[in-house]
Amino acid sequence: MHTDNLLDLLPPELIPSISKYLPERDLKNARNINNIWEREELLEQILHFLLIDKSLYPALFVCRSWYRCAVPSLWKYIKLKGNDLKCYHYFPDDYTYQERDRTRLERFVKIMCEKHKPAYVSNVTHLEITYYHSLSDRKIKNIVDTFPNIIHLNFKESIGFGNRSLFIIAESYLNLRYLNLWDAEAITDKGLCAIVRSCRNLEHLNISYCRNITNESLFVIADNCHDLQEFHFAEARRITDKSICCILNSCPNLRKFDIAYSKGKIKNASTLMQRCLNIEYLDFAGVMAFYDDALIVAIIRASPNLRHLEIGGNDIGDEVTEALAHTCQKLEYFDLSGCTFISELSICNVIRSCPKIQHLSLGCCNITSTTIKEIARSRPNLKFLDLEGCRNISKKAMDQLNSNIHIENFDEDYCSDSESSSSETESEDEVAYNNDVPPPIITGTAETPNDFITAFNDYLRQVGGTLPI
Repeated sequence: MHTDNLLDLLPPELIPSISKYLPERDLKNARNINNIWEREELLEQILHFLLIDKSLYPALFVCRSWYRCAVPSLWKYIKLKGNDLKCYHYFPDDYTYQERDRTRLERFVKIMCEKHKPAYVSNVTHLEITYYHSLSDRKIKNIVDTFPNIIHLNFKESIGFGNRSLFIIAESYLNLRYLNLWDAEAITDKGLCAIVRSCRNLEHLNISYCRNITNESLFVIADNCHDLQEFHFAEARRITDKSICCILNSCPNLRKFDIAYSKGKIKNASTLMQRCLNIEYLDFAGVMAFYDDALIVAIIRASPNLRHLEIGGNDIGDEVTEALAHTCQKLEYFDLSGCTFISELSICNVIRSCPKIQHLSLGCCNITSTTIKEIARSRPNLKFLDLEGCRNISKKAMDQLNSNIHIENFDEDYCSDSESSSSETESEDEVAYNNDVPPPIITGTAETPNDFITAFNDYLRQVGGTLPI
C-alpha cells in the first residue's frame, strides 16, 4: 500500500494554491487513509482546487496516479478566446490576449475537423469560446458531434452563428445548465425558444444585447426554466411588465436579474408580484421602460435578501429609496448615479438603514456635506465611494471620512475649505451629527406621495423642524 504523505509529493509552488481551499491537516492525515478510494477522493479534491487556481499542469508530473487523475480534469474545462471586437465595443479591463491564445483556438478548430478525436472528449462538460467572430453554424455542429456531455456553454461576444446552431444545441444538450449568448446578433425568438423548451435544467441564461429577442421568449422561459438562478437581458428592446413579473414569479431560485438599459412598455405591474423573491442581484441601470416607480418598488419590497442594486440613470423618486431602506438591510452594493430626483434625506436614510453597505455610487446626485457626514458617522467601514459631479461638499466634511475608503471621481477643485460651499442647512444639521445619538430614521412605508410627506413631517418634528405643506 502506497502510504506517502500527499503533502510530501506536492511541488512547493503548488502548496499555496491548495492551502487556500484544503486545510493542511487533511493533507497530512492522508498517510492514515488506508482505503484507496478515500485517497482517490482526496486526490480529486486537490486536483479540483488546482484547476480552479489554474495550477494543474505541474501536478501532472508528481507521479503516475496524479497524471492519471489530472488529465481527465484538464479536459473537463476548455476555455478559448479570440481577439475580435465589433466597432465601438471594448474588452473588459482584465482581458488579456496572447499569442498562445490564438494558437490554442486554431488547434481546437483543427481538432473539430479531424476524423480521429482525442481520447477524453467525453469528459468535457464546460466549453467557453469568447470574442471570436468566426463561430459558424458548421463549427458548432462539429462541437456538438465531438463533445456529447456539455452542460456549460459560453459564447460571449462570439458571432457567426444563427438559429440553426440553437436547434442543434437544443437537440443534443438536454442537460445544459449554463448558456451565454451575449450579443449573438443573428438569433431570434424561434431559436431561443427551441433551446428553452428542450433544456429545462437551465440555471444561467445570458441573452444580453440579443436585439432580435422579444417579449415572446420571456414567457417561454418562465414556463419552462423553473430552476433558473441567473437571467441577464441587458438592452432588451421589447419587454413588458407582465413578462418581467412572469419570470420573477415562476423562477423561485432566481438570484440575479439584469435588464439594464432596456426599453419596452412597463407602466404599473405592482399588483402582478405574487411572492417573496430570493433575488440578491438587481441591475436596472438606465431602464427607460419604467413609466413610474410602482414595479421596482414592488420588486424591492419582495426582495429582503437583496445585496447588489444598480439603478443609476433612472428618473425615480424617494419611494424607491425608502422601500430599499425599510426592506433591504443586507444591501452591500448600491449604485444610484444620475438619479437626480432622489432627495438627500432619503439617501441618508438608506445609508443609515443598510449596515452592510460596502460600495456606494452617488455620482451626480443632489447631495451635500450632510451625506458625507452621515457616511463618516454611520458607515466608517465603507470600501468604495463614487462622487462624480458632486460639488456641494466641503473639505471639512471630506476630512471626516475614513482614510481607507477608496474615493473616485471627486474633484477637489470644487471642495472649499469653508463650509459656505455646502447647503445653508448644514450648520443646523451639524448639531445632530456632533453627538452620540444617531439621527432618527424615517419610518413607515410611503406607498403614496402623501404617505411620504407625512413621514417626512414626522421626521422633521423629531429634529425640531416643520415643513409647511
